[in-house]
Amino acid sequence: MKNVKVLCAVVFSFVFIVASTPVVEVQAATGTTTVYVTKTGEKYHTSGCSYLRKSKIEKDLSTAVDEGYEPCSRCNPPTLK
Repeated sequence: MKNVKVLCAVVFSFVFIVASTPVVEVQAATGTTTVYVTKTGEKYHTSGCSYLRKSKIEKDLSTAVDEGYEPCSRCNPPTLK
């Protein structure tokens, strides 16, 4: 009986964590969509991202991806289709 209570507690905790995890929608775009990178960063961003305070270099999305940049987790920029 004790094992059943422990199992129920574990399952409930897992369901609660999964249910409370926010869903982030990512917008797909074409390669000509404009994104921005910084001089020293490894991510690409949307125009209003707070990470672009010190530098803001405009690039096509396809160029940024080809150069190895990945999407920023803060501003959630579009990704290629």
